Amino acid sequence: MKPKVCHFPALLALTSDDWGVSHARQTEILLDAGVKFIQFRSKSLSTENFLMEARLAAKSAKQKGVNLVINDDPWIATESGADGVHLGMTDTHPDQARRLLAEGAMIGRTVHSLAEAHLVASEDCDYVGLGPYRRSQTKRELNPVLEQAQIQEILAVLHPLPVYLIGGLELADFDLIGEIGVTGLAVCSALSKRDAFGVNLEAFVERAQAFQTMEVLS
Repeated sequence: MKPKVCHFPALLALTSDDWGVSHARQTEILLDAGVKFIQFRSKSLSTENFLMEARLAAKSAKQKGVNLVINDDPWIATESGADGVHLGMTDTHPDQARRLLAEGAMIGRTVHSLAEAHLVASEDCDYVGLGPYRRSQTKRELNPVLEQAQIQEILAVLHPLPVYLIGGLELADFDLIGEIGVTGLAVCSALSKRDAFGVNLEAFVERAQAFQTMEVLS
């Protein structure tokens, strides 16, 4: 179980249905700010609009050399030309998704518990989103918030997979990368403020880049 992508940035930014801005436009804003890893996440778009938006987003990401994964749907990921798919525990199994995806495509998984971690550890996936660390504005129905001891136990099971902490994360939480030992933070709500998508992006990208610089120096 080795990740197919050798470099994972400290920030994974997610698009959202909540901002009144198209996902393709959100992707452009994220790319212009310097985000290096994007998850296209929609729960409300029709299949037709989802595919249309995903194609535009994937094209923009490829032009910048940035990995973009599609939430939940490996068919959309393949048809749009995205770099992979992010799957929850109730979505398509990674083995089935792998048969639909292009060779070398990325597969991410979401883990909420130790039991799920043991399942994912035996699967063909490339990285994991782990949480929730806190309550989140973007997910109304949350699994129980994980305590730090639980996170450490889960990380031990998932090693050596890259793991992104998810759930209500803020700028100051970049310190958790060193404290807990995760690869980075998966962030959505905190990137924006009310109806202004991306107003906090510059600060998040700067912190993420600082962690990448520290990794190079070490």
